[in-house]
Amino acid sequence: MITRLRRAGFAGLAAVFVILGMPVTGHAAEAGRLRVDIDDLSPRVVEAATQTVTVTGKITNTGDRRVERIDVRLQRGDVIGAETDLRKALGDPQGTDAVNRPEVSSAFQPVAPVLEPNQSTGFSITVPVNADKGALRLDKPGIYPLVVNFNGVPDFGRTERVGALSTLLPVLSAPGGGVIAPPAEPTRLSVLWPLIDERPRRVQTPIDGSPTVFADDGLAASLSNGRLFGLVDAVRTAAAANVTMLRSLCFVVDPDLLDSVRAMTEGYLVRGADGTVSEGRGGRTAQLWLDRVQELTRGQCVIALPYADADLAALSRAGLTDLQNLALASAETVEKTLGAKPLAGAVWPDGGTLDGRTLADLAAARPTTVIADATRIRGVQGNAPYKLGENLRVLPYDQLVASSLAPRVAVDDAGVKTSSLQNGLATLVFRSGFQSVPGQSVLVAPPRRWHASAHDLAVFLQTVQSLETSGFIRPLGLPGLADGSEQGTATGLDYGAQDSAAEIPAPVTGEVARVDAVQRELVDSVLFEDPASKVTPTTLIEPYRYGLIRAASTAWRGQPEKAEHTALQVSGQLTDLLTQVSVNDPGRPLSLASKDSPLPVFITNTLPVTVRAKINVGNTPGLRPEEIALVRIPAKSALPRYLPTEVTRSGRFTVNVWLSTDNGTPLGKTSRVELNSTSYGTITIAVTGTAAGALVLLVGLRLFRRIRAARRKSAAAAGDL
Repeated sequence: MITRLRRAGFAGLAAVFVILGMPVTGHAAEAGRLRVDIDDLSPRVVEAATQTVTVTGKITNTGDRRVERIDVRLQRGDVIGAETDLRKALGDPQGTDAVNRPEVSSAFQPVAPVLEPNQSTGFSITVPVNADKGALRLDKPGIYPLVVNFNGVPDFGRTERVGALSTLLPVLSAPGGGVIAPPAEPTRLSVLWPLIDERPRRVQTPIDGSPTVFADDGLAASLSNGRLFGLVDAVRTAAAANVTMLRSLCFVVDPDLLDSVRAMTEGYLVRGADGTVSEGRGGRTAQLWLDRVQELTRGQCVIALPYADADLAALSRAGLTDLQNLALASAETVEKTLGAKPLAGAVWPDGGTLDGRTLADLAAARPTTVIADATRIRGVQGNAPYKLGENLRVLPYDQLVASSLAPRVAVDDAGVKTSSLQNGLATLVFRSGFQSVPGQSVLVAPPRRWHASAHDLAVFLQTVQSLETSGFIRPLGLPGLADGSEQGTATGLDYGAQDSAAEIPAPVTGEVARVDAVQRELVDSVLFEDPASKVTPTTLIEPYRYGLIRAASTAWRGQPEKAEHTALQVSGQLTDLLTQVSVNDPGRPLSLASKDSPLPVFITNTLPVTVRAKINVGNTPGLRPEEIALVRIPAKSALPRYLPTEVTRSGRFTVNVWLSTDNGTPLGKTSRVELNSTSYGTITIAVTGTAAGALVLLVGLRLFRRIRAARRKSAAAAGDL
């Protein structure tokens, strides 16, 4: 039987359903006056020896009016027996009978005489669970909706409900009678344990070996005493008490996170909001966290996410299967870093489903197992894993447990939060205790970027261990299930307009595709390994390709501007790389002495690879260059080139010279060359020759006329004699 979970930390179990402005027996008001935050709920699961239920926490006046005479009581609704009713209670806890028509209510207890706006105060309430008057009367096993209800008198008002918290309380053994016995065949359980950062943080991976640059130092805080620390420390603590607990877990790891943590251990930089760069201080913390993850995952079930948790559907829709395959191939990073071999071909998509095109792309590349939302799988026959097609199978995770663990977005008040972890425990108890089926398997998929506190995570693992000890569950060997033969079939996965709308949007993937095309051209036909440096084009360009994958991370779903910003950052860094190959400006005018004097240009390449480029000369009146010249520039070198040209006029003019790839991608900046030409071009010579000929003709004609006139004059004089 499940042991009593006394006073387990409950700091992250947060408040739900602040319901205001209505009488206690009425419906929900339009807005909340108090935010309710829970520190502890004890016990989490009621057993026969349980005598009381205690809730402690804090209330905060979030309204604009003071509230006086604040009291609190516990209310419960009728036991929930059917899964449909449980889903309804999870989906609309505000509408449960525990809120509006409670089956049982305890007496009100005073909390505070007055609470000013923005003021907070603690509370604690303890109520017996027996059948006495004012007790909760938990008289039979089941899942009970439980509400912590606050009444008060706001300024200019009357007594009303000023705040409430709603959650689910599982009862496996009712005090005084009624017991749910463990099933003959326990439910097989496996829990995905996600180690994923909030978002990609690396903004620059220098190619010269200098430290990696991060957008902020938030990862260091998360690793030291934050979310990622809690996820690892909770498992480490639980495993120290009972190592068999690890058999129920499968660690889901982002290779980008491991790469980032490893980069931190080697020294890193942090770029501030003003653009200044400072040294990061989380290197030692990163090494400690990485050591603990290596220790925990050794010999355990591990799943490698696509690099940076890339949005596979968005990449597939944009035709970026090369980036998609690169993201999936990074499972090798996980194996190399942790020493644990990830499940081959396992994919856990954000949203629990994938479209047909993405499934086809994945199956064409490798055998793939998709871990999908059980309610999104169509045409199921037989047992899991289900065969979807050639090289393609699907493993379902339990949507009821997953949805209950996910925080519920408040509709009526920004300060309202759901008690997601307690609800998740309740649904897990429901599956294993009240809805147990022989041969049943439950795969738990918590929120991808799980924000439960370290105390909540510890309580979750303690409850899983208690359920196993009591015989309600036993560990599910997920590797054996994923690697084994299919036990059933399915026809496909549901993927609707809402799923498409959640993807990284087309303008972002369009920019990713544009930059990726440039990168592929550089590797294929522009950059070549230099015999001296031994740097390959693939090695040089790889950081930018991974940068594009980060731009397509599911972390940016719902934040397209940040995804676009990431893509533009990579584009700018690639442009900076290409500026290292350029035509130098001579800095002074050049003189051309003849019509066929070559145009001198000086080219530099500071990259560690050989570059093949075109030399382009702009259209300039008076200068006729020959066909575009191709040149190979060795790594870390400079060389002169003389371009054959024909000068068609004299004088001073400007010529634009630049380098590009075969496809026209600019390399470096355009150089403006000033030219002085003292040569007579073809046209000048022709004009001059024509003028000279005309002058000779005119002079000859004038001499002819003079001679003829002289002769006529001589003849006339002879006639006179």
